[in-house]
Amino acid sequence: MCGTAQSKLPGEYSTGETSLLHHSLAERLHDGPLQDLIALQLKVTALTRQNTTAGEDRLLQMVELGNLAQAAIDHLQQIMRDLSDPGPTRFELFARFVELCDEFRAGTGIDCQLQIEAEHTRFAADLSDVLYRITRELLANVRKHAQATSVRVSSHYRPDGAIAISVADNGVGLPALSKRTNPFEGGGFGLWSIHHRLSSFNGFLEIDSESGLCATIVLPRRLIIPD
Repeated sequence: MCGTAQSKLPGEYSTGETSLLHHSLAERLHDGPLQDLIALQLKVTALTRQNTTAGEDRLLQMVELGNLAQAAIDHLQQIMRDLSDPGPTRFELFARFVELCDEFRAGTGIDCQLQIEAEHTRFAADLSDVLYRITRELLANVRKHAQATSVRVSSHYRPDGAIAISVADNGVGLPALSKRTNPFEGGGFGLWSIHHRLSSFNGFLEIDSESGLCATIVLPRRLIIPD
């Protein structure tokens, strides 16, 4: 019938359509159930710490809930990695960074300077997706909280050989943030979530918030794919 959309059967999607579908599903899994499970795990861990005097049975039940949440998180992350398509229809990470900065600049009016070396963005598809999403989240934080007029996305090799990708702004900074020792304190879930995702690649997040806010993703150099 004219004008009526009809669903496609399996096998009727082109390679490009399949890649976009997989990417969309991976993003929905990340933004939906994965974040819910991480939040559940955080709450269970917090309750366990707060109830150290509770009965042994209750503590064991909370630990079991936390373990189940962690198992579900691990399964979802594996599904997301399997859905990630490294084929030629996917954007290279450097090109995605360029597009991300352009969109941020156009949508916020905040100057976004991209100072990333292309050789610093040659990662496997699953890690490239994680880095893109984390950088997007860090820029969203700049938009919401920093009161900044400019932000710089840059990359460099550290003296220890690790690769560093930084998002730094000239905003008000968050002095208390760098002093936190507890990821549950004061709404630190977003940063804890980023650190959690990086830890599976032996990476971590550094925060310098005394003057403006500089968030640096640090990863082992060996993860870069050679030419």
